[in-house]
Amino acid sequence: MKRMPTALVKTWLFLLKSKDPKLARQKFIAYQKIKKLFGSADLAQLYLEQDRDNDIEVVII
Repeated sequence: MKRMPTALVKTWLFLLKSKDPKLARQKFIAYQKIKKLFGSADLAQLYLEQDRDNDIEVVII
């Protein structure tokens, strides 16, 4: 997978958690991006944790 900027992934995760109706379109787009690149918000969060801690290695079988 191409390396994604962590700030962008954090922004997408923030949008997913947002309850603001004004951000509904951006929330949908963020969901699509996360689903396409990571498969789920949990894996996107794991990506951020792995970026912070070099001792974590994620292997998807």
